[in-house]
Amino acid sequence: MASADPLIRPPLQRRSRESLERLLQTGLELLQEKGFDGFTLQELSQRAGVSIGSIYGRVEGREALIMAIYERAMQSIDAEEHAKLEQVQSLDGLAPRERVQRLITAAAETMLANGDVLGVFMRQAPVNSEILSRGADISRANARIFARALLAHRDEMRHPDPELAVDVVWRMIYCTIARRITHGPRFESTRPLSDERLVRELTRAALGYLF
Repeated sequence: MASADPLIRPPLQRRSRESLERLLQTGLELLQEKGFDGFTLQELSQRAGVSIGSIYGRVEGREALIMAIYERAMQSIDAEEHAKLEQVQSLDGLAPRERVQRLITAAAETMLANGDVLGVFMRQAPVNSEILSRGADISRANARIFARALLAHRDEMRHPDPELAVDVVWRMIYCTIARRITHGPRFESTRPLSDERLVRELTRAALGYLF
């Protein structure tokens, strides 16, 4: 993902950097609380203790600031997911099924753990072409990392087309978890199902499909 630097004029002084950090964090909290429609620079200024003049000294306006908040949040979540996938991939002595199980669980649980942040932007994507486009780029990049990790065990997979199978597993995991984040746990079905149980059952279904 592109850096947020083109959207924000980078501060040089320590106090200015601290002010910018407070602005971005408070902006994310305001988006989570009130959504895009309720997000105003006036309220953000009051909550963050940063003047409107200082905000406009760093960004061109409301939309640029929202995109900077978005990029910063996604960079953090991406880094977390990549680290978890790489950690599982580097473990020695794991049987193929166990490694794949851990990889699927890591991807799903990272999304759920960051659901409060992801949900803000996922719900906005259908009406914001820039977030939709950037979100697709992020998902496709994660899909490639996920595929490389799983395809290390292609020889053990029973599916005749391992590349296709891994792509379908990614779609299944991503789409199911994304839908849960945006619509809640009882949208498709009223059957009670915790996040933990959902991840276990998705993993079980994926392993049965792959091996």
